[in-house]
Amino acid sequence: MDGACAGDPSRKMKRVALITYAGLLDGGESERLVLPYLAAAGVEASIVDWSAACDFTQFNLVILRTCWDYHLRGTEFTGWLQRTAQTVPMLNDVETVLWNRNKFYLRELQALGIRIAPTVFVRGSEAIQAEEWRQIRSWKKIVVKPAVSATAHKTWPFESATLPSGDELKNKMQGEPFLVQQFIPEIETQGEISFIYIDGAYSHAVLKRPAAGDFRVQKDFGGSAESFVPSAAQIEQAQAIAAAVKHVGDSLYCRIDAVEKDGKLVLMEVELIEPELFLGLGDGAAERFAIAIVRRM
Repeated sequence: MDGACAGDPSRKMKRVALITYAGLLDGGESERLVLPYLAAAGVEASIVDWSAACDFTQFNLVILRTCWDYHLRGTEFTGWLQRTAQTVPMLNDVETVLWNRNKFYLRELQALGIRIAPTVFVRGSEAIQAEEWRQIRSWKKIVVKPAVSATAHKTWPFESATLPSGDELKNKMQGEPFLVQQFIPEIETQGEISFIYIDGAYSHAVLKRPAAGDFRVQKDFGGSAESFVPSAAQIEQAQAIAAAVKHVGDSLYCRIDAVEKDGKLVLMEVELIEPELFLGLGDGAAERFAIAIVRRM
């Protein structure tokens, strides 16, 4: 059994498992920052690989954090998620995770009046319709991404003139559902704003920028993140998104990623599974997160 799972049943201290994956056994920076605050509150926290042999019933609470391979091991992860949630409370909850794992949720949010990047949603077994192709061809630059993905996995940019055919795109996506989106150039010129919510309330924000010549804002690809103070209008728009998405208010954590275009936020994603929360870039954020965890226990 993994060392982090070797609890002492005679101890009365409450225990929480912060879930990671085999590629990051010490967890992320945000998780390490929250550990001393949990300890001060009388909570023993362990960073545990979700796929390791572990008796999760010894924990009072399991919190998904840096399980950053979930999209590569979908069936296995979903099975673990559902089994574990039957024996110990889990956050965010399974219903929320299963809803959020497929980016087709953006279509639901668009129907609620939330502004997203112009998108064509393609199921693996369906053809892209002629009207949809006309829309896609009208875009100067296009991004294609899987419906279930993380860290820009299998995400490709194309110029309109070099966009592959529908059959070629399906082959690249190996028959899985995917999204074809208009590229928002403000990602390169202004950056992407992440609004972090803890226990349903706005906590702090960061501004993420891609490396020169790239479009991906993730650190893995040379992107950067810095503390950011949104304008009142930006916070108001983010709050409107959070209010429209029922899962946000019920969740321990959420990250709303958006780009400002013509003075209005364009929603890129609502992250409710394993987002980096940038707790080190928000004044008091690590302590707020610890307090929220203790409150949930």
